[in-house]
Amino acid sequence: MLTPKLAGALILGLPLVIVAWLLLWRRARPVFWFALVLIAIALGYLMATGATDDIADRLIPRLADPPPVRAR
Repeated sequence: MLTPKLAGALILGLPLVIVAWLLLWRRARPVFWFALVLIAIALGYLMATGATDDIADRLIPRLADPPPVRAR
C-alpha cells in the first residue's frame, strides 16, 4: 500500500527528476548525478519533517483513510 509519506515523496520527486533529466542528461552528466543527490537529500529532509505527509494529504485526501470493511 502507498503510504502518505511515500506518495508525497513521489509527488515532489518525480517532476524534479524528470526536469533534471531533460535539462542535464545530454549536456552535463556529472551535474545531473549531483542534482539527483541533492533531490534525494531534500526529499529525505522533507520526509523526516513530515512535509511529504502534509502534501499527500492535501493532494490525495483519501489516501490516509483506509477503505471501509464490508460485512459478508
